[in-house]
Amino acid sequence: MTTRKNLITALNGGTPDVTPLSFYSWMADDFLTDDWKRLYEAGLGICHHCRIVDEVTHGVTETRKEEVRHGDTYVIEKKETPEGTIQQVHKNGWCIEHWLKTAQDYRIMTWITEHTELVPCYDVFHQGEAMVGDWGVAVVLASRTPAMSINVDWAGTEQFCMDLAMEVPELFELYDARKALFLKETELVAKGPGRFVKWLENLTISMLGPQRYSDLLVSMYEACVPVLEAADKRVMVHYDGALSVIRDQIAAAPFHMIESLTEPPEGDMTYDQCRAAWPDKVFWANINVDLYFQPEEVLRQAVIDKRQRAGKKALAFEISEDLPTNWQESIPVVLETLKGLD
Repeated sequence: MTTRKNLITALNGGTPDVTPLSFYSWMADDFLTDDWKRLYEAGLGICHHCRIVDEVTHGVTETRKEEVRHGDTYVIEKKETPEGTIQQVHKNGWCIEHWLKTAQDYRIMTWITEHTELVPCYDVFHQGEAMVGDWGVAVVLASRTPAMSINVDWAGTEQFCMDLAMEVPELFELYDARKALFLKETELVAKGPGRFVKWLENLTISMLGPQRYSDLLVSMYEACVPVLEAADKRVMVHYDGALSVIRDQIAAAPFHMIESLTEPPEGDMTYDQCRAAWPDKVFWANINVDLYFQPEEVLRQAVIDKRQRAGKKALAFEISEDLPTNWQESIPVVLETLKGLD
């Protein structure tokens, strides 16, 4: 099998000839250089994300200003609307002020959401497929579900947790607006190209708890996965952290794959525990990045042990959290190890 066929077989729940290892194409400045091509020829796969639905906002003036203060670089972004203005600030690349900080900010973001048009751009997927060829797969990258979008993209962890705990009404009004938009996007994704669809959730369950997970996330999965299934698509969620407290809810959830699934210390379940809890799910599993910096034999044995715990069926490995700086030396060790396993 080609790397692409091995990946597709695993992601469809089958048993590939060789357990594949892939990485996110956006991790490389240019993933088509000769150094990368040598790794593709050795068996490394590409996960190339494609957004096939664009969001176009109306009635919003967006500005971006960069300033240097005392040697630090600040980037100030603003969205001006008839309802008011929100802003986000980065310092040296790190977000120090999120978009949503007050009830009024939530109202402004709700207005923006209600004035957002969704525009299909399906050609992006076909271009991505052509670029990766037999080296990998293009994956449709849809929006995060509404709660995770508010958390990750707009409010930030601290504000989101406080507002959720306090049940701030404006948060839930924004949730409802994002939900309506998400349902429309799901319909457009269902009509578009691509077999595999990803929701890049970045779930931290300690911020939500099992009940909120059920109310805010699982409810969306139950509404949207059947729409995508009817279009012959398979859905993955990006869960890279602790999951044991919701293992039963994950087992019952309708999505097909858990992507970026990571063993301790980042996660809190080993792959054999995951397989016992979720025998019907595909694992696109992230190898802990610290292992790439271990001596070759330590890395090799870790890969062997992980594959043994997870099994060969319905499994692919990936680099999904951080590209190791020694990738040119360490990735071949993983590829060679996987080729040697039955």
